[in-house]
Amino acid sequence: MQIQELSTLLPEIYVDSANKPNKGVILRKSVDYIRHLQQLVASQNNRNQELEAQLRSRNGAGSTGDENNTNGVNGAGPGPQLQQDFGMMRIVSAGVNGGQN
Repeated sequence: MQIQELSTLLPEIYVDSANKPNKGVILRKSVDYIRHLQQLVASQNNRNQELEAQLRSRNGAGSTGDENNTNGVNGAGPGPQLQQDFGMMRIVSAGVNGGQN
């Protein structure tokens, strides 16, 4: 029964609805999908690191007292802040609502 449950977790793109998949097909498609998800997570982690580096460099430039910084904030208070939630990073604004989305 776990094989059938596993097949329900696969997106439709991985499931051939014309034919009833057997155990081998379900397992192979599950492995393909897990590998796809792992690549997606790795890509998102790389992107997060790039964005964090950009944010750090912008915050570093803004703290030197340079009036001509290009971070788009210019007197509007602190810039976006990083928030970590279950291993995933997201940027939250620290605007009027106090950073709550």
